[in-house]
Amino acid sequence: MSTPPGEARLRADGITMAYDKRVIGEDLTVDIPDGEFTVILGPNACGKSTLLRSLARLLKPGAGTVYLDGKDIHAPRAKEVATRLGLLPQSATAPAGISVFDLGVTPVGQSQYQPGIVPEDLVDDFEAVPVVAEGVEPNLEEIAGLEPDLILAPNVYEEEVVEQLQAVAPVYIPTPRGGDRAKWFQRTEEVADALGVPEKADELAADFAARQQEIADTYADVIDGTTIGVIGAFEENSFYAWGEENMSGTLLVPLGFTWSAQENGAEPEATVSNESLDSVVGDVDVLFYDSDLRGEVNPFMADLQATTLYQGLPAVQDGHAYPVGKNTVAGYTDANYTLDRVVEALEDLQAS
Repeated sequence: MSTPPGEARLRADGITMAYDKRVIGEDLTVDIPDGEFTVILGPNACGKSTLLRSLARLLKPGAGTVYLDGKDIHAPRAKEVATRLGLLPQSATAPAGISVFDLGVTPVGQSQYQPGIVPEDLVDDFEAVPVVAEGVEPNLEEIAGLEPDLILAPNVYEEEVVEQLQAVAPVYIPTPRGGDRAKWFQRTEEVADALGVPEKADELAADFAARQQEIADTYADVIDGTTIGVIGAFEENSFYAWGEENMSGTLLVPLGFTWSAQENGAEPEATVSNESLDSVVGDVDVLFYDSDLRGEVNPFMADLQATTLYQGLPAVQDGHAYPVGKNTVAGYTDANYTLDRVVEALEDLQAS
């Protein structure tokens, strides 16, 4: 459909956004003009991502309506909507299988995933599991043919799809973290409860805490007094300043590092202009940056690292900038990969 520039093909009219009984926003009306860039600004946990999910048909409003080309976006089938609207997340979403493999369980099917967010030692295991869903569009016939006892659907929010899956087997949807995302480990706990192996989550938590303490003890002479910062980049001309009150902080603070006072001065998970790089992480001795589970960065981070602003940071000039894995931690596989990279960095710092 052709729409004059500036007019809205996509519109939310008086919508209420909620996860079960937890209301995120009420009576919200917004127009997304066609042929233009629209920026949604707001503090951490104010509902920006939830609004995008609502506009993208991933979360059905509790009240009000989202319109695409003048029609209720939930009226046509998902495949039809997908030909006219797409959503590109800020970062790669880890497959639900990560948490399942962490718990020592092999799924009979899985959603499509990006190879770089699966650790190399699990690639063969993942490739052996049939892909039965692309994005939020599951292949119901293939799923039914696998005869699952339980369906984990962390990336499915559309009621119609959930009801179709429930006709095959019980469906479990992990609680969205929202502003509580630092508690990444709760997802593993919930999945373990759903699978009937809660003791496995307890074992993973205890082993991880023991490993953190071992690293803290082994490298105390390097860690003590070392100031760190963690950044990511998921869009042009800006970066993410994470701060210690976020997922990365739960991994690194227990090791004994001192977090950047400058970065902590920004709100957790703040999006900051590249021009502010030095004022946010210019005080760090060691800079950790977001990567996949191969140590490779996305194009936005690569562009940031090519700037003179990044190259001029004291930590970068000293050769003390390191990949640290995913800033958005999905489970213990991600968390342990981060500790692996931190140990490599500490070995380098110790040698220097």
